[in-house]
Amino acid sequence: MDRPTGSAPHTGSAATAGRSLALRDIPIPDYCDVVIVPTAGVDEPDPRAWADAIFSHENTPLSTRGARALRDEAIRLFDMVPPPQKEFVADEVVGAEALIVDDDDKMSVRIGVALLPGGELLQITTAVKFRSVRGRLAFAPRRLMHAAAVNTLARRAPTTLRRRTMEGGSAMRAVTGQATRKALGRSSSSPR
Repeated sequence: MDRPTGSAPHTGSAATAGRSLALRDIPIPDYCDVVIVPTAGVDEPDPRAWADAIFSHENTPLSTRGARALRDEAIRLFDMVPPPQKEFVADEVVGAEALIVDDDDKMSVRIGVALLPGGELLQITTAVKFRSVRGRLAFAPRRLMHAAAVNTLARRAPTTLRRRTMEGGSAMRAVTGQATRKALGRSSSSPR
């Protein structure tokens, strides 16, 4: 559709989704979603703090934590070791966006957490590229609920940031998450 003569192209907040760090590494993803939520008046300019709050264990709804605990106990009944709780830590920060990289042999995942201009809105962009059929099969059930789950976590993040600020004076968690990540060989300086 042609624009009328003299009209400017749309430059609103929706234009920032195409410039997300998540789409820099995976320009044509097999799965992609963008979730935009209000920051609920929390004045935190650091996108790394937002990414940490969104994907922290304390931000996870109790129903999800309970389901994981039941799953872990069921696995223990069969003398199997439950998978470790995945820890997401921002690998890179560029401007007002933090990038989380989560790659394995089945798929590549990039999650960009950005504060939109003005600091009133938070944008979470997820891009997934499958590396094998196993990756496509593993992600199939998540595809149905991924955007809704990220929306829930992002809407809970302002409360998590407020609670952290009241408890310890800082919105960022202790370095333990990054230390754990480095101990597992997933430091942000390692080549990809």
